[in-house]
Amino acid sequence: MKKIIILLTTLFVSLSSQATLITVELNQNTYQVGDVLTANFIISEIEDDASALQRMLSGFGFDVSWNNMMIEYSAVRFGDKLDAAPGFSVQSPINLMANSLTLSETSYSWSDELFAVQNGLSRFLLASVDFNVVGAGNGLGSLDLSNVVLWDDFNIDFSDINSRNKEYSVTSSTPIDVPEPSSMVLMLMGFIFLVRKKIMS
Repeated sequence: MKKIIILLTTLFVSLSSQATLITVELNQNTYQVGDVLTANFIISEIEDDASALQRMLSGFGFDVSWNNMMIEYSAVRFGDKLDAAPGFSVQSPINLMANSLTLSETSYSWSDELFAVQNGLSRFLLASVDFNVVGAGNGLGSLDLSNVVLWDDFNIDFSDINSRNKEYSVTSSTPIDVPEPSSMVLMLMGFIFLVRKKIMS
């Protein structure tokens, strides 16, 4: 009987536990110099609390690093799921070094306000960061996540967090110009059209 209880307890715990996942989604996978690389940091598979209900995220923090020879930081925008009562969250992008950025946001919204905007969501945006593509480097770069922390509306840290880095490639060190017809050719075509119209009439 004791073994059955231990087995059932282990089974129950293993079924109810899941790792919260932080992923990076890019606006495209291949870039050229002059493009803007937008990285969206998404939370998904949010772990449940002790009552098997989805936990409400009240704050996060993580470091993002990259190859500075390929991209440069431009701007950051935070998602709207922690700022449930506008003005009641503190958002802080801190540029530690030339190739690293710390992003964090803490919500001071009430639990019921967070519940109203987060309940039932399987995934949502934490922040978006824009980078300017400045060089091809070796052609392949990555955005790396580290020091990821998440906490809920009771200020309790999430216990199991996984994060996934994202690779991207830069295919050209110089922007490729799309050929445009010269204005002289366009004017000449217009002149020929007018002359032809005049001859026909």
